[in-house]
Amino acid sequence: MKNSAFLLLFLALAFGSRAQISKRQLLKDYDLFRRIYEKANAGLYKYHSREMIDSAFRVNRKRIQNGTSYREFYTILWNVIDFTGSCHNDLTYPDSLKSTLQAQKIFFPLPLKFLAHKLYANCTVEGIPLGSEILSVNGIDAKTVAAEVSRFLSTDGFNITGKYAFLETKALFLNYYYAYGPQTTFEVLYKDSSGTHQTTLQATDYKSAVENYKRRFIPDYEKNTKSRYAFRYLADSETGLLTVNTFALGGPRSDGHKQYAAFLDSVFSDLKNKNIQNLIVDIRKNGGGDDPNDLLLYSYLTKRNFRENRSAYTLFNKVPLKKYYLEEEKGEIGELEEELKDEHSVLKNGKYYQHEKNNPVWTPKPQAFSGKIYLLISPFVASAGSLFASMVKSDDETVVIGQEALGGYYGHTGHIPVTYTLPETGLLLTFSLVDLEQDVQKLPDQTTGAGVKPDYTIEQTMEEYLSNSDSVLEFTKKVITR
Repeated sequence: MKNSAFLLLFLALAFGSRAQISKRQLLKDYDLFRRIYEKANAGLYKYHSREMIDSAFRVNRKRIQNGTSYREFYTILWNVIDFTGSCHNDLTYPDSLKSTLQAQKIFFPLPLKFLAHKLYANCTVEGIPLGSEILSVNGIDAKTVAAEVSRFLSTDGFNITGKYAFLETKALFLNYYYAYGPQTTFEVLYKDSSGTHQTTLQATDYKSAVENYKRRFIPDYEKNTKSRYAFRYLADSETGLLTVNTFALGGPRSDGHKQYAAFLDSVFSDLKNKNIQNLIVDIRKNGGGDDPNDLLLYSYLTKRNFRENRSAYTLFNKVPLKKYYLEEEKGEIGELEEELKDEHSVLKNGKYYQHEKNNPVWTPKPQAFSGKIYLLISPFVASAGSLFASMVKSDDETVVIGQEALGGYYGHTGHIPVTYTLPETGLLLTFSLVDLEQDVQKLPDQTTGAGVKPDYTIEQTMEEYLSNSDSVLEFTKKVITR
């Protein structure tokens, strides 16, 4: 933003004042937002036609009026951003505004769990017991609250499971504010074992809401997910369980990658030596990470030669609208352009495609697993996690169990994140540059715009969750036994 006085103006607007910011200023940022997306976002028309995207831009521009607040402007931009459909899309308040906002006592204080299309209290707060079903908040039924709040998380294509899953993270608190604005109290209607009750929760600052979140119930089987990867044999000694919670382990020359590579080599050598025929691969917490950690794991699970992408392109190799590039990263523009000129050097129909040298053919490892693979997924699986899941599902010897991943099956827009600043409001617009088609086969249950879908959809009840029952893993064991 332009100066400290302007910042104070926006702070007032963010907390509910509607009269000061001009429509002209908001329209300037909105039109710049559209120019940035059209010139730099390769995934803009991935799931909708140009006509539909143009219509979304026009319709939302008309919503900007005299008196439109800062928060309302944020939601107007978000309507378009979310419509384009990419889990790498984001829009954030500038840090100075966000920190001041978070100090205000305006936030929903109760951590939630979303299961079977219902909201539950995931912590005891001001007398609402852990596990209570939330029926309404401030007179709005829980189903509507879940839908309105969850939309401020972007997913690939038309996926919604990922949106709802993030209601159980600390993203809930800011997203509730985006949806409903600042609140002082929350009238909560809930149901527990003794009946239906209503109570008033006092709004809290963001830090206090996060402290409540830290006290949330976590089942025993999820407490081990802080480890990046692990392996063990199940009690029958005939089934291996490989858990990979992240691919954010470092690039190919990093120590983290080398340690991971040695771990995989050891695991799959042991599986081969023991002639194990059943392997569970659990990536339910895997939101992505670094190349080539996803591809390396897949090379131990497949029988085919493969590439990371069938195709991958950007819209430029010289950064457009450089003056609006995030100030702290402007010094990296030259390096980015060199990277793009090297990797995306094949110009075709106005798009810069990835050169073959940067998309090599991988072959299966000598120790590649030859038995039955059971892949466990969840709505948190995205980016490199969902690319990996797509490739594993694409193979015939795989059974996928859990819930639809938020990352797309056929492709996504990812790899290189960039951030632009909208100067009139200071809002930070982040998205990724490379639109890619994944190296997977077409499957009858996988439509364009869907996340990776399970063969068996398994969702817990709240009772199972509170009793520490890992229903997805238990179901998988039964499938193996059968």
